[in-house]
Amino acid sequence: MATNKRTTPIISNPVLIDRVLGNIQTGLMDNVDWLDVAFGRAQRIAKVIQGKRYYTPNVYASGTEWRGDNDYIDVSPDANIGNFSFFWIDDPQTVGWVPKEQSEIKAPFSLIVWFDLRKVYPGQLNNRNTEALKNEILTVLNGGFWLKDGTIVINRIYELAENVYRGFTLDEIDNQFLMHPFGGFRFEGVLSVNQPCNI
Repeated sequence: MATNKRTTPIISNPVLIDRVLGNIQTGLMDNVDWLDVAFGRAQRIAKVIQGKRYYTPNVYASGTEWRGDNDYIDVSPDANIGNFSFFWIDDPQTVGWVPKEQSEIKAPFSLIVWFDLRKVYPGQLNNRNTEALKNEILTVLNGGFWLKDGTIVINRIYELAENVYRGFTLDEIDNQFLMHPFGGFRFEGVLSVNQPCNI
């Protein structure tokens, strides 16, 4: 479902990790002008095609222009979405918890970005300057001026197709989904958020 409108579908009343993700979504949309949609956290959904089980990343999109109530959108590489990002939160989340004191929650996370270079560099069919795009996203993430509710550390970047969508089976998709004019990155790190004592 294509749209010309840039959107940031942030869940209502986000808390804990979702609060940090909402900050990052807003930071990306405010500072990366070629990004069409900054989705939140994805979930792995299983589907069976011709007797084989596939796992795809899907984001909850209830009440947005993307889907109706109680529905998910597949965020596998798809030119119909536009240039987009989404998050994957790995297990386990570690909790530094002390009764009646502020606790800290840490989680390994990935920011996955997929893009069509024809939309990034209009009229420049042969422009594959993906390092400039990587630098642009890193600059936003490292700036952190928009991050109000936690901290993030980026410690790895992946570019190979099998690593960008690691944990998902995309065999039913053309395995050239990161070949020109398409590209993608997986920024991996740790995010932290404090949970104040509510007593």
